[in-house]
Amino acid sequence: MDCCIKEFRDIFKKLNVPLLYLFVEKYSTSEIKGLKSFADGLKREMDAVENAVAYEYSNGFVEGTNSRLKMIKRTMIGRCRKQLLEAKLRCMKANGNG
Repeated sequence: MDCCIKEFRDIFKKLNVPLLYLFVEKYSTSEIKGLKSFADGLKREMDAVENAVAYEYSNGFVEGTNSRLKMIKRTMIGRCRKQLLEAKLRCMKANGNG
């Protein structure tokens, strides 16, 4: 298992897409159910995983901001209009919470 983790880390450290394909091929036939499932999941999402390996850019910041906004909207459903929601977001940002 440690070897698998090291191999997966190396893929990202070396930014090596061909290593990714070798990793998926190797572990998709594993007898360990969790490793096989992990490799199969990587195979299903290969385009996204390839991009994560090949590029240093990530949309994690945007996704986090979007999730935070959705959470705030859910807590305020039926209690406010767009203007109040915008004011709350501005206030949160000014206080360093947004």
